Parts: sequence; structure tokens; C-alpha cells
Amino acid sequence: MEDDLDFLKEFPKNENDLFIVYDRFTFDNLFRLLLVNGFDHEDALYFMLANCSLSALVFQERIHNKKYRKLSAEDVLPPDEAVRRAKVIYDMM
Repeated sequence: MEDDLDFLKEFPKNENDLFIVYDRFTFDNLFRLLLVNGFDHEDALYFMLANCSLSALVFQERIHNKKYRKLSAEDVLPPDEAVRRAKVIYDMM
């Protein structure tokens, strides 16, 4: 499975080896990457819950309000662009 997730290897992680997802844009980009790589919406959600450090804002606006269901693989960014944006946002925080 590690090779299957190669597209995520550059995403920022915290000291607990969890992907840092503190903003809605990073959540959306990472979620869409999971969708385009064979995850369905529920599997992508479970992956994010198990492998990401989520902010309260992201949890409420994307998960609790079920907005993740509206995300589509059609709007996916290339992995390198999604990683670049996630790093820029993380660095600004």
C-alpha cells in the first residue's frame, strides 16, 4: 500500500507522521487526489480521519457538514501542485 500512496509522499507531516490538514483547500486537494487514485468518498474520508491532523474548522466545514461528499475527482490538481499549495499554506501558518 505504501507504493500506492506515493503521490502523497511530499505532503507536509507533523511529528506524529500525520498529514497536516489545517485548511479547507488542503483538505479538498488531498481528498480529490485520493478520489482520483481509486478511493471512493467513504474510503477517502476514513483515510483522512486515520492519517491526517485536522483542524476544528476543517472537521466542521468538510466532515461534520458532509461537504466532502460534493468533492469530485474531476477538479483534482496535479499532485505536485497540490503539495506546493499545501506547503505554502502550512508555511504561512
